Amino acid sequence: MRIPKRVNAVLDWMEQHFGALAAVVALVVVALVATLAPPLVGFPVAGFVIGLAAGGFLVHVRLSRRIARARAEVDDLLRENGALRHRNTILASGVITRGAQETQALVAIPEDDEDLVEDDPARTAALPELTDELLGGDPGDTLGDGVKSGAEDATAEPGPDPAAVDGTADTEDDEDTAKNVRRA
Repeated sequence: MRIPKRVNAVLDWMEQHFGALAAVVALVVVALVATLAPPLVGFPVAGFVIGLAAGGFLVHVRLSRRIARARAEVDDLLRENGALRHRNTILASGVITRGAQETQALVAIPEDDEDLVEDDPARTAALPELTDELLGGDPGDTLGDGVKSGAEDATAEPGPDPAAVDGTADTEDDEDTAKNVRRA
């Protein structure tokens, strides 16, 4: 025999709220018994008990949705917590993930070099300062070849053109542009 969907839905709902329905039925029975008392006392007590049953059942139904939502959220949080604990346990057991391998490849640079031993590979060496003595005495000669680089000094007298001296410049266009091919 097939049960209609609506009847099945009502039976499922009643099964979920069995405790609250049992309390309502018990209170209805108490209200019926209260009507056997003298009408001046029985009817007000029966009305109070019926009101208490109806109000309590409505509060239960209304809160049951919120409680179900909160339980689902707690279940999700517990599931996430379990997953994180599992991940931390695996990481602590020695299994190295790809991200951990990348961070282990980076060398830590210490704050003070005095704490390191001379043969320590993490020790950094300070480069010497670039002084005039290293540059040949001329502060404008940054390459150390005797020729100033950058902007020429306005007070210096122009010397002979190096291209004209060694005979490599054929025309003025060769001096100004790099597109022209030098002819030998």
